[in-house]
Amino acid sequence: MRSVIAAALLVGMTATFAYAQNAPIEFRMAAADANLAGCRSLDAQLSRVHSVTLQGDKASLKLAGGINETLKQTSPGIYTTVFMLSGVRLDVVADASKSPRTLVVLEKNRGCRWDATTK
Repeated sequence: MRSVIAAALLVGMTATFAYAQNAPIEFRMAAADANLAGCRSLDAQLSRVHSVTLQGDKASLKLAGGINETLKQTSPGIYTTVFMLSGVRLDVVADASKSPRTLVVLEKNRGCRWDATTK
């Protein structure tokens, strides 16, 4: 009987973990106060709700406006990618290893930064 209960518990925990892996994490980005005027051109696109869905050693980033990017795991719970938005290179880091979870977008040439915590 104990082995049946243990097996049922294990199956339930595994199903919960699988659900958490596939549940989108929603973020609303905000521009850093120190951003230069040149950074503000991306505020409208980045200040919307975005989601990150964990998928094992990868994550899927969905930005408002239909942009989808794949992030690669660089350490446990940390996912990164680089992509272009309106001709600007953006470095993205999603940190799901701690609570609250965070999403950071950087444009390194001008020092632009947008941050978000779990919505």
